[in-house]
Amino acid sequence: MSIKKLAAHLGLSKSTVSRALNGYTDVNEQTREKVLKAAQDIGYKANPTAKRLASGKSRNIGIILPAHSRMFVSSAFSKVLAAAAEFLAKHDYQLIVTTIFDWQDEQQVYFDFITSGLVDGIFIVRTRHLDPRISMLKKYQFPYVCFGFDTDFKNDCFVDVDNAQAFYDLTQRQIMHGHSRIAFLDAPNELTVSQARKQGYLQAMHEAHISIDPHWLLNGELNELDAMKMTQKIMLLIHRPTCILCADDTMALGAIAACETLGYQVGIDIAVAGYGDYEHSRYNNPSITTVQYDINAVGEGMSKLMLNKAEGKQFEVKNWHEATIVIRQSDDYSITNET
Repeated sequence: MSIKKLAAHLGLSKSTVSRALNGYTDVNEQTREKVLKAAQDIGYKANPTAKRLASGKSRNIGIILPAHSRMFVSSAFSKVLAAAAEFLAKHDYQLIVTTIFDWQDEQQVYFDFITSGLVDGIFIVRTRHLDPRISMLKKYQFPYVCFGFDTDFKNDCFVDVDNAQAFYDLTQRQIMHGHSRIAFLDAPNELTVSQARKQGYLQAMHEAHISIDPHWLLNGELNELDAMKMTQKIMLLIHRPTCILCADDTMALGAIAACETLGYQVGIDIAVAGYGDYEHSRYNNPSITTVQYDINAVGEGMSKLMLNKAEGKQFEVKNWHEATIVIRQSDDYSITNET
C-alpha cells in the first residue's frame, strides 16, 4: 500500500501521514499513534527509494578499509563492523564498505567518497595524530566517528579501547612472572593506537625500574610476516628477550612461528602474548595469551554516535572500553633468574 492510500484510509492528508511516520514533532501524539497503528495493522512499509529522495539522505554510512599490506580486517574488527552494521540496520541504515590501496591518494579517495552522495557519514579507523582525513571531514562538516582516540577528540566522535591500560596490565603480568627482558612488537608508529600501547608498556617497565633495550621495541604492520622478521631480529641478540608482547594476535602468531623456527619452544623457552582474542588464538598450539574487549559494545557505540549526528538521536555512549587478559599457554613461561 502506498502512503497516498494509507492517508485516504485514515482520512488524513498525505503530508500529515508522512510527517507522523517520520517522527516530526508538529504532529500531535494522538494522530501519530493512530497513523503508526494503522500502518502496522495493514503492513505498510515505506518505499526506501522514495524515503531517501524525500529526506535527501542516502541512509548509508561508509567506511574505507586499507587493503594489501595495510590490511586492518582482523577477525575481532570484522565483528566490530558486524555489530555496527546490525545496529545501523535496525534503524534503516546500511554500512557501505570500500577499500583504499597503497598507490591511491588517500585524501582524494576520502574526498570523492564524502562528496559522492553515497553516504551520510563515515567511520574512521587507524587514526593518526593530527589525522589529515579528520581535518578534511571537519572542513566540509561531514559527520564522522572514529574507532580510535587522539588528544583533541571530543566524546561525540570516538569509541576506543583503553589500550594504554591493556598493555600496562599485560606488561605488568610478565614482570610479576619474573621477566625483565620484555620485547614489544608494536603497530606502525604513526597510529594513535601504537602510541597508546607503547605508553602502557613503558609505564609498567619504568614503574618496575626495568631498563629497556631499544632493540626490543620495534614497529611493523599487523601481520605475521612483519612479526616474524622482527622476532628473528630480537631473538638473535646477545641479550635476547625472554618475553615478547605483540600488538595483536596475528603478530603473536608470526612471533611464535619465528621462535619455533629458531628452536625455541613458546611457553617453555620464551613467553609470547598478543591482543584481540582472535579465533586462531585459542586453537593455536600453544594457545595464545591475549587481551579481549567487548566488540559488540564497541560496534554499537560507533553506530549510536553516528546516528546521534545523522539523525539527532540521543543515545548514551560509552567512549572508553576496558580490556581484560585471557590467560592461555603461550606465556606460561615464568622465570626467577635471567642470565
